[in-house]
Formats: sequence, structure tokens, C-alpha cells
Amino acid sequence: MAKEKSYAVNRDKSYKFDFVGKRKIWFIVSSVIILAGIIMFSIRGFNYGIDFLGGNLMEVKFKNEVPIAELRKAMEEIGYGKSILQSTALDQYIIRTVPITVQEKTRILDNLDEKIGIERPIIQDRDVAAGFSKQITKYALIAVAISIAGILIYIWIRFEVRFAIVSIFELLHDLLIVLGFYAITYREFNTTTIAVILTILGYSLSDTIIIFDRVREELRISKKEKFSDLVNYSINKTLVRSIGTAVTTLFPIILLLIVGNETLKDFAFGLFIGIISGSYSSVFIGSPLLVVWNNRFQKYKK
Repeated sequence: MAKEKSYAVNRDKSYKFDFVGKRKIWFIVSSVIILAGIIMFSIRGFNYGIDFLGGNLMEVKFKNEVPIAELRKAMEEIGYGKSILQSTALDQYIIRTVPITVQEKTRILDNLDEKIGIERPIIQDRDVAAGFSKQITKYALIAVAISIAGILIYIWIRFEVRFAIVSIFELLHDLLIVLGFYAITYREFNTTTIAVILTILGYSLSDTIIIFDRVREELRISKKEKFSDLVNYSINKTLVRSIGTAVTTLFPIILLLIVGNETLKDFAFGLFIGIISGSYSSVFIGSPLLVVWNNRFQKYKK
């Protein structure tokens, strides 16, 4: 008993910040951001990209071999940097743009001819329907549902049902935060965004498991201390690792935001918001929610 008491005293001295005690502040901050995103979405929706809106498809053959970076730069200078470029040969590309008029199409082709050199007439020129977005959305929702189900089963087996359910709430929090920022900033929402969201879910979960694993170890060592104290101690002990992981991950993403092209910037923007949200939610949302869960049910109070 004396040994256990001594351990508890030493542990109390290691507290640096009361994350759990200030949980109402973190909940309010997240609620404000999510509410702002919902309001902006209800006012103007998302800024959907080509895959969701449809547009124009042109297949162009150039007079010489053209690296995709050179073509991307030329399209950015014209004002269509977000166009989808797909290489079909070293000197041949499919260019997908938002819906454009005949005059805009002529301006694009004339500029490409002047900057790079194209062969006329172009191989194909047609409008693309927006129906492709329904298929994308369908498979994305299926992927998210399978991911969440797998996460629930995994954490349920490794930890307990309370850890699994809290993890799902945390993932939903991160999803709403990311979608909220897309609505607030009116950044283009496209297939890259869906890939980013799926990536973020995995990142957020890995950070959460680190803290939950520490909580589980503390429960084994001392079962007589308050659960909130154990959780708070676990957060403080893993905080440096969480911050280090987030910073090293964010560094290359920030570089992409600064020097990347439009496509890479779209990808980096979603990752930037998602990683910050995932790191934040693991410490400030998931763990305090676990304490709220324990306080709510008599079984865990004991």
C-alpha cells in the first residue's frame, strides 16, 4: 500500500495542466467552429469542384512532349489552375475544366498554342455531366462507414466499449471541423478532399490510441484514484509525443501550402486542418469525453 501511495504522490507532481478540468472551454471552442461551418454551409454550401459539378473535357495533342508541370503552370497563368490534367501520351493530355463558354474555350486553346504549341483540331471536345459525383459520394460514404465500423471493433477488442464509442465521437468531431473549414473558407471541395478526410480519420485515431493506451496502463497500476486524475496524468505524459508528431507532420504540409501548385495546395490545406484538428481532439476532446462518459454511468463511477 505504501508503495502505491508513494507512486500517486510522485504522479501528482507531474501534472502540468488540467486538461480535463477545463473541458467545457474545449467543448465550447469546437462547438463554435462546427456551428460556424454549419451556418456557412446552409448559406452557400460547398465550393464543389469539377468532379461534382461537371464541366468541359478537351483532349489536346501538343507539337512536342510536354511535362505535366509545364502544362499545369500554363493553365495557372491562364486562370484555370484547378483544372484536372490527365496524360494519355507524352505529348497528349485530357484537360477537364469547370463549365466554360465557347469564348473561354477558345482563349484557353489560343494561350496554350502560344505558350506550348498544340495541334488543331483538338482530338475531342465535349461536356461532362456531374453524375460522376454521385458515384464518388456513394463509395466515399461506404468507405467512411467501413472505417468507422472497423475502428469500433478494433478499439472495443483492445480496450473497452466506452473507449470505442468515445473514439467514434472524436472522429465525427474531426470530420465536422474539416468540413466546417471547407464551408467557411469556401475552398474547393473535390475528390482530393474525400481522400484527405479518409487520411485524417486514420491519423486522428492513432493519436487517440496513444493516450487511451496510457490511460489503460494507469488503470492497471492504480484503481483507487479518480478516473479524471488518471486521464489528466495520461494526457500530460503523452503530450510531448503528440506535439512532436503533429509538428513533424505539419512541416512538409506547410511547405506544400507555400510552394505547391493548386492541386497540391488543395490537398495540403485539408491535411493541415485535419492534422491540427486530430491532434487537438485527441487531447482536448476525446480524453475529456471519456471522463464525461465515466461520470455519466454508475458502472464506471465505481
